[in-house]
Amino acid sequence: MDFPVRSAGRAVASIALLLTAGCAGGADPPPARHVVVISLDTTRATHFGFLGNTQIATPQMDALAEESIVFTDFMTVAPTTLASHTSLFTGTYPHHHGTPRNGFMVNPENEMLPEILQAEGFHTAGFAGSFALDRRFDFAQGFDHYDQEFDLLTDQAGVDQNQRSATHVTDAVLAYLDQSGVPDRLFLFAHYFDPHRPYDAPPQFVERYDPEPVWDLPAIEDLKQRGRYPPDEKARHAERHIRRYAAEISYMDAELGRLFDGLRERDILNNALLIVTSDHGETFLEHREQFDHGAEVYQTTIHAVGLIRLPDAQLGGTRVDQPASNIDLLPTTLQWLGLTIPEGVDGASIDLGAPDALSRRRQFGQATKPAGEVEAGQRWANMRKARFVRQGPFKFIQVPHRNIEALYHLAADPGERNDLLRDPTAQARALADELRQALESWAASAAPLPSTFERPQRNETIRRLRSLGYVR
Repeated sequence: MDFPVRSAGRAVASIALLLTAGCAGGADPPPARHVVVISLDTTRATHFGFLGNTQIATPQMDALAEESIVFTDFMTVAPTTLASHTSLFTGTYPHHHGTPRNGFMVNPENEMLPEILQAEGFHTAGFAGSFALDRRFDFAQGFDHYDQEFDLLTDQAGVDQNQRSATHVTDAVLAYLDQSGVPDRLFLFAHYFDPHRPYDAPPQFVERYDPEPVWDLPAIEDLKQRGRYPPDEKARHAERHIRRYAAEISYMDAELGRLFDGLRERDILNNALLIVTSDHGETFLEHREQFDHGAEVYQTTIHAVGLIRLPDAQLGGTRVDQPASNIDLLPTTLQWLGLTIPEGVDGASIDLGAPDALSRRRQFGQATKPAGEVEAGQRWANMRKARFVRQGPFKFIQVPHRNIEALYHLAADPGERNDLLRDPTAQARALADELRQALESWAASAAPLPSTFERPQRNETIRRLRSLGYVR
């Protein structure tokens, strides 16, 4: 069996030409007065038209993609909110920044992107969409202004977490800009939480997807043959979840469009380096973890949204097919701004002039759940949880606490249904041996900064996280 390695595409190669033509010596970054980071919580990359989904309406993001560099194979390193966002803002893996999962503190020794830009004269403003990024967890390091005025509140008997709708996130950002004025240099962070369970979009968006089911899944017949499709009653319940999730994506897309328009009208968008990403996705029926995230490292939760819009939409419409990761966004941002990248960053600046380097890199990630016994007696809480290594189109998975290993060829098997170790060839065994050694070496390199479960209001924290499946 041959194992081809994906080569750089024409679109990627064109970036090098454009950068060389548009920048002195091909090395100077495009100018950007502002940096805007928009995070979409629990958002499957496969749910957007610009990545090929024709069933779900996402006209605002599709339009932005035409003005942006689109990373079609973008990954998160951790499939829950706080660990993933801390990696986004530090450029480091969780086993270095030290925040294993939701509910833990972000160690103040971490050098966060808002802190770096604040020191460079940027005014820093953040808008959190949910309790997972509450300032009590010390995630708000480096923000001059951090807004977490949640409008959807739960009492002590509630089964959800404090959050706010996409409408109110957009309202809060635009109101703040109008009240404070647009500074000479702005770092803006906006977090949208809507696609997270429970899927509860406004009625006009839900109606778009009723009664027809929207299946962003393998073929139904294939699910039945593999025993993954549930009995009739459960199937109707599952289809309802999938329709509601699609409605959340379309609703969030509409509010993102309102934000993009507001940034354009306030002369921010065309002078900004704009990043849109998702912290992780969501698994439906494809694997063991259903309508959830955090315990597995399949593509349903690891494949993330990755867009970068340069000032004046330079290089708009370019598509990069090589794997990249959310820990790459901090060094990429700093390099494009001409700033020094801190020591100890795990990510790499994406050199668009040499895209082949992306294909040669190994990239890693690790689950954040389950909690409890799996974490006991470990120097790093996630040591025995599911983890993966990517090398080109290949993905090797280990789940130490369940004694599971698997190898997938994502180009030929994007749904991760054909484990090459089930009936391995000699070549598959050799590749698995190589990737196993790399993954175990990476796992053994864990040197986390100290972190503890959030102490103030600890009982409230546990209750809210337990309601969402983060604590058992």
